[in-house]
Amino acid sequence: MKKINSIPSKGRPKLPADERKSIMVPVKFDIDQYQILVDKALVAGLNRSEYIRQSALHCKVVERLKPKDLKAIRDLQGIAENLNRNAKFVAAIINGGSTQDQFIRTYKELIQCKDFVLSLIKTYRNSPENV
Repeated sequence: MKKINSIPSKGRPKLPADERKSIMVPVKFDIDQYQILVDKALVAGLNRSEYIRQSALHCKVVERLKPKDLKAIRDLQGIAENLNRNAKFVAAIINGGSTQDQFIRTYKELIQCKDFVLSLIKTYRNSPENV
């Protein structure tokens, strides 16, 4: 004989195991961070869990720079500043009445070197070009 369930179960039916989300990842926020999270989730039209899930899965994370890399960037910035000072010095000489081809060429080369070093810094930092 077949049993008939005369009292149906209440609530939502269980999802299959392959569709179920079963791993919890606890995250702690301070009050300000939590409010920012809730506001962003509201604007996106998602609940908190779905917003955190979407941002964790679809965001781009840039790894932190190592101390060695930071030193290299600082050194490159120092080189760029020195080149800029030299370029200003050559420009002052040129504007002072001396129009020799050698000074003009040196000035242009210094500007190119400065721009090259700055482009290296931007590339190394993965920063946008509009700095």
